[in-house]
Formats: sequence, C-alpha cells, structure tokens
Amino acid sequence: MARDERVGKPAYAAVSTRVTGIQLAGARLREIAVVRIDERGGVVDEWSAVLHPDGAWIALADVASTLRERLSQMAIVTHNGRLGIEVLRAELSHLGWELPTLAQLTISDASYHYLPGLVHRRLSDCCTAAGVPFEGGQLSSSPLGEARAVAGLLARFVESANGVPDLPELLQVTLRAWVYPWPAGPSRTPDAPRPWPGRRGPGILTTLAGQPLADAVSAVADVRTHGYLTLIAETLHDGRLTPETAAGLAEVEPLYRLTPEAAATIRGQFLDALVHQAIEADRYHLEARQELWRVADTLGCPRDAVIEPIVEATPVEFPKLVDDSGSKKPTDGRRKATPAQMRAWAIANGFDVEGYIRLPWSIVRAFEEAHAEPVDRTMRLTVREEPAPEAAPRHDSRGATGPELRPILMPDPRPATRPARGPDAEDDVPQLDFDRLETPPIGNPVI
Repeated sequence: MARDERVGKPAYAAVSTRVTGIQLAGARLREIAVVRIDERGGVVDEWSAVLHPDGAWIALADVASTLRERLSQMAIVTHNGRLGIEVLRAELSHLGWELPTLAQLTISDASYHYLPGLVHRRLSDCCTAAGVPFEGGQLSSSPLGEARAVAGLLARFVESANGVPDLPELLQVTLRAWVYPWPAGPSRTPDAPRPWPGRRGPGILTTLAGQPLADAVSAVADVRTHGYLTLIAETLHDGRLTPETAAGLAEVEPLYRLTPEAAATIRGQFLDALVHQAIEADRYHLEARQELWRVADTLGCPRDAVIEPIVEATPVEFPKLVDDSGSKKPTDGRRKATPAQMRAWAIANGFDVEGYIRLPWSIVRAFEEAHAEPVDRTMRLTVREEPAPEAAPRHDSRGATGPELRPILMPDPRPATRPARGPDAEDDVPQLDFDRLETPPIGNPVI
C-alpha cells in the first residue's frame, strides 16, 4: 500500500504474526502483517506477506530487507505478540541478521490504562469497547486484519480518547526505538536451512475451548500476568500447547518478565479457575475431568489440583455399594435418601450422571424438589403401617381406618407398560441394578 502523503512520518508499527509453535528453537514464522502509523495516529502504509502457504513458497530471506525498511527504528506494537516478535528475531538471526533490542508495547497491557473496565481483553473485546472496526472478528481474522485493528486501537490511545491521560510508556517506546536502528544487512553467513514443522495434531481441548479459557484468564490475571496467561489460553485453544510442547513455556516466561516461580504460581491459579468453573457449571463428568487432567499435565500442575476442589465443593458423595462382607448396601450411615438412591432416581429420570465423582448440586436440588420427604428406593418392598378399613381392601396408598395393619405396595414409577407377571408380589416393585449403577473408582483414568 502506498504511503499517504497527508500523514506524518511513521513512528509506530502495528504488527501481527502467525507462528508454528511456542518453542523458539523450532518455531517458524508463517505470516506477518505491518501497519505503520504516525505520532498522531494516522495510517501511513501497510504491508503483509505469507511465508509458507500451501502450494507456494516465499522465503523470509527474500523479504528481510523489506522488513528492515518497515520496522527499523519503529516502536513495535502488537496485541499480545511478544512470542511472534521473538520468533521473527530468531528467524532473522538464523539468516545472519544481528538485531538490536526491539522496543515493544502491547495493546493488552495498555488496555489496563485506557480501557480499565473490561472483563475480557481479547483483541475483539478491546475493539468493541473502543469502537474500532475489526475485520473478520476473533475467530476468522487475518494477520492484516489484526494489524489494522491494533493500529486503530493505538490511534485511539494516541488521541487520548475519552479524556484518559497519556500512558507514559506509549511515548517513551518511540524514543527507545529511535536509538537502536537495524543493521543494513546480515553480518554473517546464514545457518543451514531448517525444515518446516509438519501439521499440528488435534489440540487437547474440547469442552474447555473458547469462552471458559477467556473467563479463567479474566478471573486471575492482572496487568503483569495477563499477556502470559492469554498466550497459554490461545495456544491451548489452537493446539500449539500440548504436554509434548510444554517445555516451550520456560522459554517465553522471560518475554513477560516472569520468574519461573511466578509463572508456575499463575499457571496453578489459572487451572484452579478452570476447575471451579467446571464445578459451577456441573461440567466435571469423566471426559471433562480427563481434559482437566491433560491441562494440568501441560501446565506442570499436579492432578490432585483437579480432583481435590471437586471433592470439596460438591455436596454428596457416591457411596460404596459393597461393604466388607460383600453384601450390597449403602454404607454412609444415613437414614434418609442416600446418594445411591438419588443417583438411581436421576438415571431413571434422564439425568446424565455418568462419570461424576459426586452428585452435582443441580441433581440434588431436582431430587429434593421432586420429593417432599426423602424416599428410600433401595428397599424391595416399602411398608407403611396404616389401619386396614373394614371394607374390601384397596390396592393404593390412600388413608384407611381399621384395627388391622397391612403392607401397601408403592406405585410403579416407570411410565412404560410392563408385560404380564407371575403371582410373586415382589415382582411389582421396581428393582435397582446396583452393578449397573456402581460408581467408577476415584482416581486417575487411563488417558
């Protein structure tokens, strides 16, 4: 795009990148877009390149000089792209370029000053709050669309929209950039060519992808840790961060000025937020727990960090249905409705309890609302002491008078019509198949 002569000299470069992984030694730069703006926020020019598209090839060496023209002595501004800029530095270093310190600023950090009331600070959230167009949105945007959105947000910040005072870092970053120009060209022989990594496999997330990750970030992050957690959420979501690539997290911690101890602490808080979200949403069935365990493995957290909050936060345990003698019975010592009975009722009424360690609150509340008093459904025959009437005996549970006491069968709760049965009275009572309802053992599943 040609430079607009009506604007001033470029001072900022809004940059967006696509990289193949999080391990700096092996990650490759796939796409890059640059939109330059002047000190007043006017767009000067824009440029983009796809370095390794399917069916084509554009070598980074072919555009290295162009990158120098676009980025030398520019304050580099990304949304949360410190990793992408570092991969760019590593790629150019592999080609023999010795780059100086790159003066950077992220919109994610600056939003705490200019947009302090935001809950989520994704690029789309910041654009919506500031009234900046965002082409394609969060899910289908291109690097050029993201760079334009970053440039639009930067222009709003430079203009001090809504009367917010200038962020000192926004002005200082241009001075730091001017002090360190890029070299005119490579200073040494390029290293041997590196192969491009193959296609990534599927990520480790299904139920936790998308909004739950953003909610967990907003629950525990601050201006110091937001960028790091956002990177973790993004790479978990797109499959770049897995237990196999988790070693790369140690390489990106210095980019966000975090010590290993501080990074481990914030990762633990992030996992804890995900677990508590799952508890509140009754989303901790077996598949969801396995997913949380995979996240714990990836983040270097113990698996007990997943199971202990679930055990502590939910109200009713699944009891053992076999005691030491081998006979099947509830063993929690309760006289009223037992967890096993609640679970049997839930299954009979269509609730999904497969794989839960404890009964969710929603099922307990539904059971209590359906029964004014706890109902013992583990008995084969429910007997209620009532006086028998002098008239012919009735086969229902309505009140009766008389000196005799008789057992009354409870009505069958199943709506389906049953086939004809034999004379055995006990056949009229619903049976619970405890072997089918046996709780899976608590512990780590085979993944």
